[in-house]
Order: sequence, then structure tokens, then C-alpha cells
Amino acid sequence: MSKLLLVDDHPIFLEGLRQFLETNGHVVQDTARTSVDAIDRVAHNSFDLLVLDVSMADGGGLHILRTLRGAGNQIPIIFLTVGLKPVETMEAVKLGINGIVLKHNDPSNLITCIEAVKRGDTWIDPTIIERVLKRSMAGQSVPVLPQYGLTRRQEELVKLVGEGLRNREIARRCGLTEGTVKLHLHHIYGKLGISSRAQLIMMLAAEAM
Repeated sequence: MSKLLLVDDHPIFLEGLRQFLETNGHVVQDTARTSVDAIDRVAHNSFDLLVLDVSMADGGGLHILRTLRGAGNQIPIIFLTVGLKPVETMEAVKLGINGIVLKHNDPSNLITCIEAVKRGDTWIDPTIIERVLKRSMAGQSVPVLPQYGLTRRQEELVKLVGEGLRNREIARRCGLTEGTVKLHLHHIYGKLGISSRAQLIMMLAAEAM
């Protein structure tokens, strides 16, 4: 079981979130209602993971993320938010955010995200990724990242990921099995120094902007 710190400035929502997570097998070790309080609690306690509201009066999730990463603290962090601008999403990814979940979507997404982050993966809500893609790729072709020495097949797969296709669709388009696509993507991630599809999409978005 993971020990969580929950941070949100709405007490009713915070209590409901605590009950939901504990019902699903996670230990909520502590809660905070301000960014200052959250940063102080991380400094004086041991947590496995932080779940942060992005919009709070004294700075919110991005401020906490900037502060902790700036201090060299790599504790896993998940944003739970009603919305995030593409530029904010890209900043969060560059700072090492581990997950982003939208509050208005299925609550099970938060459990899925927590489990993925515990495994060392990055989980970002597909809606957030789609917004970043639409903003950065509008009217442009997907960059092929020539500086990383990708093969032609790898460049083709990167382009299809950038167009929003999932592994099954990529496999059908390229005449490959889904397992082969996953293997190709694993090798691509290694060359790019990343570990997930979300990070690849953010890298493509940054190249296109």
C-alpha cells in the first residue's frame, strides 16, 4: 500500500477523496490545504506519492512541483485538476510530473494513474495529451527527431504516435503485430531518453512549437 499526501483547498472534496482512496486500498497519511503547508509536510515526513490540486490560492500544484524539483526532490507527483493549459502541461512534464488526472472524468482513472506511477510509469489523461497535440501540431507535420538517429521504421512510428494513433491502429497501418509495435516503441524511448508515450508526445509537441 502506498502512503499518500493529498493537497486541495476544498475541504469537502479533500475528505471525499481521502475516503475514495482508502476504500481502494491506499493509505492517506496526511492532507494539506495550502502549497506552503504541503511543502512543509513533505520536508518533515516520508510519503510515497503526492496527489495535488493544480489551482489553489497560494500557487497550487505547479508551484509545489517547481519547488520540490528545484530542491532536488523526485518524489512521485500526480496532478488532479479540472483542466490544464497545454503550456502548463509541457512545463509539468519537463519538471518531471508523474501523472495528470482530470477531476471530472471517471474516478477509476485516479486509481489507474496511481498504480501506473507506482510501477514507475507516467500516466497522463488522454484528453490532456490530445489538447497538447492539437495546439502544437495544428497545420504542421509531425517532427521526425532526426538528431536521435532513429531508423526509417522508427521515424514512421513516431509520426503515427504524433498523429494520435494507438498501438493497435499503428500495427494495422504498418502491417505489424501490436507486440512488435510495443518493442519498436521501447527502442525508440531508449534512444530518446524517455520512458513513455506521454513523454514522446510532449517531446514532439515541444519540437513543433
